[in-house]
Amino acid sequence: MRNKLPLLAKTVDSGITGKAVCRLLLWIPFAFFLAPATSSAHLLNMTEIHLDATWPDSVNLDIDIDLGQSLMTAEDYWIAASSDSNKQAEALRPIASKIKSGLQVKVNGSVVGFELDSWQLTASSLQAIKNPFSPQMAELFFKLKSPIPADASVELLINDQLEVPWPALLRVDHAASPLPASRLLTERERSSRPIFFGEKAAATEGEALSTKAVLAVQALAPGLEWIALGFQHIIPRGLDHIVFVLGLFFLSIGLRQLILQVSCFTLAHSLTLGLATFGIVSVPASIVEPLIAASIVCIALDNLHSEKIARWRLVMVTLFGLLHGLGFASVLSDLDLPPQDFLSSLLLFNLGVEAGQLTVLAIAFLAVGWMQRWAQYAKRVARPATITIAGIGAYWFIKRVSVI
Repeated sequence: MRNKLPLLAKTVDSGITGKAVCRLLLWIPFAFFLAPATSSAHLLNMTEIHLDATWPDSVNLDIDIDLGQSLMTAEDYWIAASSDSNKQAEALRPIASKIKSGLQVKVNGSVVGFELDSWQLTASSLQAIKNPFSPQMAELFFKLKSPIPADASVELLINDQLEVPWPALLRVDHAASPLPASRLLTERERSSRPIFFGEKAAATEGEALSTKAVLAVQALAPGLEWIALGFQHIIPRGLDHIVFVLGLFFLSIGLRQLILQVSCFTLAHSLTLGLATFGIVSVPASIVEPLIAASIVCIALDNLHSEKIARWRLVMVTLFGLLHGLGFASVLSDLDLPPQDFLSSLLLFNLGVEAGQLTVLAIAFLAVGWMQRWAQYAKRVARPATITIAGIGAYWFIKRVSVI
């Protein structure tokens, strides 16, 4: 029996370690579920349709649509946006035909035609077009061929052949109504149903609760966009930042130690992110990226030779945080921060980055954090994970240096 006890202890240890690994594998897909992913239905690149009958004899139909995520490929939209007006007109001709055949405007039940009058194509970069969380909206301006009388009803319908970034928010202005009417169109509910003006409008049902909710969220959409972009730079795109944060996690036995490290890292990368965005500091990505990989190796090696957080460790984490902030700034260089909201957009992007880092730590706690009081935690969990982190960092360093 005495000889069987070590074997039994070994079996229990292996079982606990295997359970931890299984939990980690289960939480990896969950992490990507939490991450912002490309979707055909969210509020950041939603389609906006404005039917303006303020002057009933001259009715405008304005459509704001993310063409690079719907009716055109990102590459085609980038080429069109970068071209002169003649080439843009040629590229938009088939798009306008699709919209005219797929979108119906009915006045008193009869379909009214419309023609493309002008347009405005927005695109800061091909990468921004491909990312639905940095929508590059095209504005298409159509003219209706028929007026809309004050006593008429209007209905807008998107048929099954026309797919746009959902939902689609419809706004209708008419001279006979002091307030606009708003309707929310979705992939399932593609019709606005008849909209009335003047006295008839008072007798009809008001805006649906879902429409009011979307209108409220729409006011926050610019802020949500930058938060989502910051979060996305950590999960799922910032694998090097994820691995670095995990390196901090596997040396921190207590929550206080982890908070100290993450606080130093956060303050440091926030500082250089701001300085780099304002153009005060500029370091080429070819230098920053290999150094970020090297920082991962350094943190992992220190984990292997340290049992607690030393003061110089916090200094090292702070210095590496300054380095990672330059990496975050490289993402913003591909996106145009709005001049009127430059500082707020920068702060919201940084907030998204912090949310991503906290999500990584939360997942790590749920996966293996419950084992930290286990006597074999350092040997069976933290040390193998740290060696893996060091190997990943070394691989990235060699790969990034080789392309300089």
